[in-house]
Amino acid sequence: MEKCQRHYTPCEHLCIDEQLLAFRGRCPFRMYIPSKPAKYGMKMILINDCKTKYLLGCMPYLGKDQTRLTPGIGLGHYFTKELTQPYHHTNRNVTTDNWFTSVGLVTDLLENCGMTMVGTLKANKRELPDKIKSKEDREPGSSAFLFTKEMTLVSYLPPVRNKAKKLVLLLSSMHSQPTIGEKGKPEIIEFYNSTKGGVDAFDEMCELYSCNRKTKRWPLCIFYLMVNVAVINANVVYTANLERTGGTNVPKRRRFMLHLARTFIRPWAQKRLSADTLPRPLKTLISTVCNLPSVANTQYPTGQVLAQCTYRQVRCAECPRSTDRKTRIRCLKCQRPVCQSHYYPTCTKCIELVTRRI
Repeated sequence: MEKCQRHYTPCEHLCIDEQLLAFRGRCPFRMYIPSKPAKYGMKMILINDCKTKYLLGCMPYLGKDQTRLTPGIGLGHYFTKELTQPYHHTNRNVTTDNWFTSVGLVTDLLENCGMTMVGTLKANKRELPDKIKSKEDREPGSSAFLFTKEMTLVSYLPPVRNKAKKLVLLLSSMHSQPTIGEKGKPEIIEFYNSTKGGVDAFDEMCELYSCNRKTKRWPLCIFYLMVNVAVINANVVYTANLERTGGTNVPKRRRFMLHLARTFIRPWAQKRLSADTLPRPLKTLISTVCNLPSVANTQYPTGQVLAQCTYRQVRCAECPRSTDRKTRIRCLKCQRPVCQSHYYPTCTKCIELVTRRI
C-alpha cells in the first residue's frame, strides 16, 4: 500500500467502500453479507481513485476491536480517517456510503483534516430532525434541504408511485446551495452517483480477470488480492504514462496481464529448462507457453533413420557385460550405445521438431 501511494497521485475525488473476498475456510473474522456476490468471505475496506479506479489503500475488517478506537468514534469514522491520512489537507473530497457517514466524521475531516465529504446517511441518526425524515405531505420527486455553517443535508423522495417510497438522505460538506439538476435530482445526489462507484468498479475488475484459486487458507486469499491489486494498478500507471507521452496503442487489460505474467515467469522457465531431470513433455510445454527455445532439445543431434546407422558396433551400455550384445544404435540425447531392447524410437514429427529447434 505504501508503494501504491508513492507511485500515483490521485485526482480530486476519492471513494471509500467495502469489498468481500470470497473465502469459505475457517477464519476468525469471516463474515456473511447477503448483498454481496460472494456472500461469505473476508471484509476489506478500500479507498480508490474515482477516475481511474486505482487502489490507494486497503485495511482488513477484523471486528469491533475497541483497543484501536478512541471513545466516541465508530468503526466507519476510524477506517475513513486512517485510509485518507496520506491525503489530509489536500482539499480532496471523499465519497462514502451510510456505513461510514456521520456528522462527527464530516466535521472532523473538514476541520482537522482539510477534506470535504459526501455520503448517504442512515435515517436512524440522532442528529436528524423528525421533519426531514417524514414522508407525509411530500410529493414524489421533491427535495428538502437543511443547512449549517459547514454542512448541507438533502432529503430526496424518489418519484415512485407506490407505498414503498423510501427517502434518500445525503450529507455533504462540499455543497452549499440547494441546486437541482436537469433531471430533477439535487446536485448532491448527481455528484454522489458519479463518484460512488470507484470501489465497486475495482471489485468488478478483480472478478473479471482474476488470479484467484480455491483455497482454505486465508493468508493465501490475501495474497491473491495483492496480486490482483498490483496488476490493476500497474495497468493504470502504464496506460497513463503511455497517454502522457503521446502513445496511441493502449493494450487491453487482458493482454497487459498476459504480457506481465510471461515477463515474470520467463526467467524461472529458462532455469527449469536447463535441468536435465525435467521430463521432456514438460519441457515442450514450457517452451510452447513461454515462447522459449528448449535448452535440453538444443543438445540433441540431428535425427537419423535406424536402418541407416553407420556407427561401428560396440557393446550395449545397458545390457550386462556377460551378454556381450553388440549394437550400432546410439541414444539421440547422450550418444550412448544401446541395443534394440533398450532403444525407444521416436516418430518423424518429433524428429522434425527437434531438428527445427536445433
